[in-house]
This record gives sequence, C-alpha cells and structure tokens, in this order.
Amino acid sequence: LWGVGFVTVEMRIRKLLKRFLATPMSKSQFLLSIMVSRMLFMVPEVLLLVFFARIVFGVRVFGSPLALAFLILFGSVMFSGIGLLIASRAKTLEAVSGILNLIMMPMWIGSGVFFSRERYPDAMQPFLRALPLTPLVDALRGVMLEGQTLLGTWQELVILAAWGLVSFGLALRFFRWS
Repeated sequence: LWGVGFVTVEMRIRKLLKRFLATPMSKSQFLLSIMVSRMLFMVPEVLLLVFFARIVFGVRVFGSPLALAFLILFGSVMFSGIGLLIASRAKTLEAVSGILNLIMMPMWIGSGVFFSRERYPDAMQPFLRALPLTPLVDALRGVMLEGQTLLGTWQELVILAAWGLVSFGLALRFFRWS
C-alpha cells in the first residue's frame, strides 16, 4: 500500500504525472506499471523475510513454496489496487499517509495478524472476515502452517480477487494525472 501510494502522490507533487499525460500511455498501462514495479521490489524483500524467519526462528513452510509465492503476489496485487485507489486522488504525502494509516489500522487490529479474531464479538465477525487483509492472512496461514493447497484457499482467493478488481477498477475510474 505505502509504496504504491507514496510513489504515485510523489509523482503528482513533482508534476511527473502531467508529463505522462502527453505520452500515448493510457491510465491503465500507467497504473499497471506502478503495480509491477512495486512487485519487483517486494519479491526480494519477502524472500529475505522468509529466509530470515527460517534461519533465525526455524519457521517451516508446510505447504507448497509455489502456492506461498502465488499468495504473496496475489495479495500484493490486491493491496496495490487499494494503494492506487487512495493515491488516485490524494494531493499530498501527508494526506496519503493519513488515509493509508486510517485504512490499515483496522485491518491490522481486526484481521488476525496481531490479535485473534475469535476474541471479537460475533456481531463483528462478518465485518472482520470482509477486511482485505483477513483472507490473505488466513490463506497464508493455511499454506504455511497447515500445508493447504491453493484449492484449499479458494474462498480467500475469491475475496482477494474481488477486492483487487474493485479497487483497481475504482482507481482507474478516479485517477487523475494532475
């Protein structure tokens, strides 16, 4: 989220987006290129993190490493779409930072990353399951800790795909070069 959001807003502040307007590149091509470039930076970071977890903490991946890689890439595409949606209209780095924090804080608290979702009241459970980070966390845990296949995480993948498609579509709709 942050890499995509900050880069896009920084380009807007420096008037680089207006320069792209003069090229034959479409909005969708530009937004996809931002997503791909951020993913290229993310892959080595995640590989280093998984390697570190294995060496230092003895964390083992019980599922397929390819399934894990797919989930990481799929999740990054989905969160890139959300980041682009936020950055599509933000004018300052402070604004994008505040909005990103406002969106991410409930996800960190409610998705099960830091606190168990089961401790929240039953009335909140549907909302917590609908957060975009929740299906990603559940799918990653399923593959890493329980050895699930991608087919075993199909429900989470559907939710992630919906978040990704809707957020990227809205980002495309609301994106402005200036």
